Amino acid sequence: MQPTPPASTGKLLGSYGYGKALIISLLVLGTVFFALALFVGYLSVASSVNFNGPKSMLYATAAFLALLGVVMFALAQWQKKLRVARYEVYEKGLCQIIGSQRDYVPFSEMDDVYLFASGQTAVAGMTNNLAYRRNASESFRRVNPHLQKLFVFLEQVREQHLNERLPAVLKTLENGGAVQFNYLDTAQVWGKRMSGDFFNIATKPLTLTRNTLDVNGRTVALGTLRSLDLSQWTERVVIKDDKGQTVLSTVATGIISLDLFLTTLHHLLKVPQAHASA
Repeated sequence: MQPTPPASTGKLLGSYGYGKALIISLLVLGTVFFALALFVGYLSVASSVNFNGPKSMLYATAAFLALLGVVMFALAQWQKKLRVARYEVYEKGLCQIIGSQRDYVPFSEMDDVYLFASGQTAVAGMTNNLAYRRNASESFRRVNPHLQKLFVFLEQVREQHLNERLPAVLKTLENGGAVQFNYLDTAQVWGKRMSGDFFNIATKPLTLTRNTLDVNGRTVALGTLRSLDLSQWTERVVIKDDKGQTVLSTVATGIISLDLFLTTLHHLLKVPQAHASA
């Protein structure tokens, strides 16, 4: 991790952290279950208590309540691990704070912004997770659905990443270079939603130049593309050529750095002839 360079961050746009209400509730429930287990255990051994039934039933009840207490405390520890980080969104970067450690990543260096859905909204496809990294040599840093003001955070990060990263991408393309994006196919996106294993991913390349789009090894001239549809109902990005053939069809959030890819492609589709004749 590295300290935040104050001069290069720009204005602080927001600070975000995880709520503790669920953790406190789980600890309270765990304590209640343990207290009940002790009480039932006391009843099972107290000679003055008349119980119409086998004592083994009381022992089993006490053990079950104690088990519930253990589960509640284990869940509280798990939720605490998920909520350990805080985040500061700046104009030019994102800072993850864990204890006294500050890990700042400039948006201009952030190649991968990975959006996905988990939990009860997974089937509906509502984006409630964001993970990011500089490049494939780093592990993803995950922001999970329990973050307070999550959707404000998501909007700020996506907008600032686009603002800071797009100029460098366009400059690379204008200079004749290529920019590679990556995507997960539809089957893999749905598989991750069901399994919860979001980071064991096998991506396919999407490579843009100022005149072409290469989809997993198939190169298509931008001048032949005729439609780019993003359906909120099906969640799909569908790109077709002038013959009506599908060039790309995949779940939108399967595209890493989705906003940057779509905006870059829109820009190139507006001016391909100008680039080609330059």
